Amino acid sequence: MADEPQKKSHLSALVGHTNGLTKPASLTATRSTGGGGGGATASSKKLVIKNFRERPKLPDNYTQDTWQKLHEAVGAIQSSISIKYNLEELYQAVENLCSYKVSATLYKQLRQVCEEHVKAQILQFREDSLDSLLFLKKINKCWQDHCRQMIMIRSIFLFLDRTYVLQNSVLPSIWDMGLELFRNHIISDKQVQTKTIDGILLLIERERNGEAVDRSLLRSLLSMLSDLQVYKESFEQRFLEETNCLYAAEGQRLMQEREVPEYLHHVNKRLEEEGDRVITYLDHSTQKPLIACVEKQLLGEHLSAILQKGLDSLLNENRISDLTQTYQLFSRVKGGQQILLQHWSEYIKNFGTTIVVNPEKDKDMVQELLDFKDKVDHIIEVCFQKNEKFINLMKESFETFINKRPNKPAELIAKYVDSKLRAGNKEATDEELERILDKIMIIFRFIHGKDVFEAFYKKDLAKRLLVGKSASVDAEKSMLSKLKHECGAAFTSKLEGMFKDMELSKDVMVQFKQYMQNQSDPGNIDLTVNILTMGYWPTYTPMEVHLNSEMIKLQEVFKTFYLGKHSGRKLQWQTTLGHAVLKAEFKEGKKEFQVSLFQTLVLLMFNEGDEFSFEEIKMATGVGFLQASSSFEVKDSSGKVCIIADLTVAFSVEYKTNVQKEFVHFFLPQNASVGSQSSCGKDNVSHPVLVLDFGGGHSLSLNFSESADKYQVEELVFHYNLSDATLFPNSTGGMKTVSHKSIIQAHMGTKYRCINSKHISMKNVNVTFSNVTLEAYLTNGTFSVNKTECAEDMVSTTTMVPTTPKQTTRQVPTTSPAPTSSPAPTSPPNPAVGKYNVTGPNGTCVLAYMGLQLNITYQKKDEKMGLDLLNFIPRNTTSSGRCDNTSALLNLTFEKTRVIFQFALNASAEKFFLQGVSVSTTLPSEAKNPKFEASNNSMSELRASVGNSYKCSSEENLQVTDQALVNVFNVQVQIFKIDGDKFGPVEECQLDENNMLIPIIVGAALAGLVLIVLIAYLIGRKRSHAGYQTI
Repeated sequence: MADEPQKKSHLSALVGHTNGLTKPASLTATRSTGGGGGGATASSKKLVIKNFRERPKLPDNYTQDTWQKLHEAVGAIQSSISIKYNLEELYQAVENLCSYKVSATLYKQLRQVCEEHVKAQILQFREDSLDSLLFLKKINKCWQDHCRQMIMIRSIFLFLDRTYVLQNSVLPSIWDMGLELFRNHIISDKQVQTKTIDGILLLIERERNGEAVDRSLLRSLLSMLSDLQVYKESFEQRFLEETNCLYAAEGQRLMQEREVPEYLHHVNKRLEEEGDRVITYLDHSTQKPLIACVEKQLLGEHLSAILQKGLDSLLNENRISDLTQTYQLFSRVKGGQQILLQHWSEYIKNFGTTIVVNPEKDKDMVQELLDFKDKVDHIIEVCFQKNEKFINLMKESFETFINKRPNKPAELIAKYVDSKLRAGNKEATDEELERILDKIMIIFRFIHGKDVFEAFYKKDLAKRLLVGKSASVDAEKSMLSKLKHECGAAFTSKLEGMFKDMELSKDVMVQFKQYMQNQSDPGNIDLTVNILTMGYWPTYTPMEVHLNSEMIKLQEVFKTFYLGKHSGRKLQWQTTLGHAVLKAEFKEGKKEFQVSLFQTLVLLMFNEGDEFSFEEIKMATGVGFLQASSSFEVKDSSGKVCIIADLTVAFSVEYKTNVQKEFVHFFLPQNASVGSQSSCGKDNVSHPVLVLDFGGGHSLSLNFSESADKYQVEELVFHYNLSDATLFPNSTGGMKTVSHKSIIQAHMGTKYRCINSKHISMKNVNVTFSNVTLEAYLTNGTFSVNKTECAEDMVSTTTMVPTTPKQTTRQVPTTSPAPTSSPAPTSPPNPAVGKYNVTGPNGTCVLAYMGLQLNITYQKKDEKMGLDLLNFIPRNTTSSGRCDNTSALLNLTFEKTRVIFQFALNASAEKFFLQGVSVSTTLPSEAKNPKFEASNNSMSELRASVGNSYKCSSEENLQVTDQALVNVFNVQVQIFKIDGDKFGPVEECQLDENNMLIPIIVGAALAGLVLIVLIAYLIGRKRSHAGYQTI
């Protein structure tokens, strides 16, 4: 009987919606009774749980009645009306049905009800009267209602969804079933889908055109497509196609209409807009193809056009924000950064070339280069995010354009440094000067002609040190340290030697002042002399001038003092470096002039007279270069000037007499005249020619021609009459003619200017031009403002630092190291010393020991310059020659190279000397003209008395032409009166006489001697000459 109430209790629980979890009444009563009877009684009871002996049965019609309730509830939800039943009751009903194996039927019935409802919704979208927006709103409402309904339906049937459906993998969840039904019966309908997609695309198009649209509507609809898994196939593909067409057309149109900055702003705006669409309503998966489409059509298709149209202007105007945007946008596109790099490089090269190659900009070239470098550095740092590729390409581009004009940038950089380090430069503080020098060193790294820079820098440094014009010793040494760090110790060793000489000279002058104080007649003259080691300083040509007695006396006093302390040394006074301060008295008062020694000698003459002729000044001072320039003009038949020449010309001619050969030297006289053969030329018929007639039948012709943008003296012709006894006494010859090709070249529209000497060697004749200003093909009858400078005014080839050659073979080294790493330039290894001799009728007539090196600069086929260095190897060198009473030849041949030394005898002085050198060789195959020949027959080197030998342990450079240099090492040579194979007494070269030269210094620099001498010399003289004021 106890079991019967328990069964009833369980059935009651089932009917009462307890799902079998309601505690049985009997169990409750038993536990209560036990609890009330005391702990001992309760603890003695045991709880026994047993399975049902048989499963409870559902009441009849329970399934049908329950489904009816559920169907009514689903219908109410779909009709948006209130549900008559409690939701919990409905949920429990679903649970009860599922517990009694009716889940499959229940799921099928639910799907059928939902499907019928969804199918009924399609009818409202068949109306054609709906416009696009209304249709979208309607479809969106339908979707929202459907989602809401399915959420409520699923909440009622949740037990079914989590049990039966979950256990059957082939069945979609109730929510997925709803999505499937909506997709199959509404969105998959061709008409509905087309109108939906068209409407969405239309709204997006309107928004792109600037109209305001309902973004929440778009977000909801696109989310619907994504949830229904038709987003990609039905929408995204069409969306990207229309986007592609839109931006392709827009890109083509706006590239024509807008400037580059405006266009790039538009592109950036479009990219931001499309990114915002992805965030706001598009599916995230669309972002990558969408942005790629915009980038391709607005950027990728127009990369070159954008840069060609606007990059130069952006860079020229330094538009930082626009350049930053350009870099950012181009970095987004494949290949964009690479093409930006190419145009960046081209811009730098083109802009830099305009700075470097234009002679009109020479004055400001270096400052413009520094400003340009600062500008591109700032752009790289701010706009290009310090991209290493842009930095490296910038360096390569700078190196390319700065060397398009060989040597000139190197020269101007050296002069710029000189202007900054020279005293009187108050533009910068020490810190600013240091920054300027650092910037200059960056530009210096790019130039190939570092040897050219060294030559000019050495020359300017010498002037600053000797004239006391250096603004700061610390700045000088700082610059020297930078050069040493950049190029190595070998590059700066001579420059450091110059500083050392100046320090030693100060010590010597302290001792000299003490020496003068101990003299019985110290005088009132304070002498300052700098003692310079010849190998360190630039080459200065000694010149003998006629000093006055006071100056000569001071020289002798110092010589006695110095040689007394340093026996065996030889001092050579450099009068060309002398300066003086002149004190003069005029009616208006006293004046002081700071002038050169040569100017001093001229001005002092006017203490003795008021007027002197040019020849009188020349004779009194002994200044050999005093030769007045002569001016000449050629006019056409209408009187229009086509050629102007202002120049000094010196001639050296060898001719024969009945006794021997003679040499004569003379200048082009000032009374030379323009010959009748001179002409302005005619187009395509003849070229301009300037013929200068002088003396007894002599003439010098300059034949001009033009090519491209240049004009040149194509041929120089000299006719001289040996019958002119005035110039050629005792001559046995008649009229002679010599010529030389291509000596002068200049750009059209510029005047040719050459201050330094230019030597032209012809057979038996040497012509030297100096202080030349000339121009042909004139258009306005006068000299042009712009000028073309000659190579001689730029740098002497003797200062070049050659690249190290191999000992036995030729090589063509690179002209300079890369700008990013500049190794120290090294001098070539000294060649081995060979012994050579020539035997004549009276025995050995030439005996020579020497190491021989040939140095040739040539033009390559690609118009660049090459350098060929060759050391003669004695064991592979053959020698020959000949001798007569007054001359000797030494012919040395090594491989395909031949060098001929021509020695001559000065009978009156009983001295022999090297008169000429000829060179012939075959250059490397890369040379434009592989066959090379050169000669110079106007030398006066290796001089010694007959019977003695000339010896020099130092390197000596024998300049044949501007392109050819013969270097001799450890030379000892003797010509004539040789005893067997032994050298006679030695006469050392000046380079070996401890390499000392002494410039005369004024005040803090070159002519302290002359300063004091002239002050003392002029004090007490009361004569006043107004002519001083015109100097």
